Amino acid sequence: MDGDFLSELFASKLRAAVLGHVVPRPHRGYSLTELSRVLHLPISSLQHECYKLERIGILTSTRQGASRRYQVNPGFPARRELTALVVRAIGQQQALQATMEHVTGLDSAFIAAALPLSEPEEMDATVAIPLVLVGQVPLEEIDALQLRVGTLLGVPPNRVEAVFYLSEDWRSRVEQRAPYAVWLLEGPRTHLTGEPV
Repeated sequence: MDGDFLSELFASKLRAAVLGHVVPRPHRGYSLTELSRVLHLPISSLQHECYKLERIGILTSTRQGASRRYQVNPGFPARRELTALVVRAIGQQQALQATMEHVTGLDSAFIAAALPLSEPEEMDATVAIPLVLVGQVPLEEIDALQLRVGTLLGVPPNRVEAVFYLSEDWRSRVEQRAPYAVWLLEGPRTHLTGEPV
């Protein structure tokens, strides 16, 4: 990577809008029509920006029917650094809420911590960050969420402790005031999606 890469990356507000939307949602692919709808930008401009981002390796695309779907390239060498930059620009909570979108079976999710978290080097490396997931979420999706949340927070995925409950089980524990459920709810927390109770 060199100066040409940087000038390509930071050359356009439209490009920044695409990156701000797509980077926190690495699990999703977007057609130009979908991006146009969520970003309120013309398809022709988005097509140019997505082409450039694909050419420099940040996005990949696959043909699906008559359209192309763009998503973050998992093999992009500076993906971690780009993700950290986008998260810093849009905020940890917004980035985490974005990564929870369209997760199969997820009724609610929250982190048992107040955001923003301190810088990774200032955090106690022995303390796990509970990610509470409630619903009928497939196991592979729980693992993927744990990885995405760790990436967005700038911590190793094993620092994120996925705490999973079926909806009925969670309601029951809250109603019975189970100590761990109470601790999760009454301590600092950041809502990501749905209602915690």
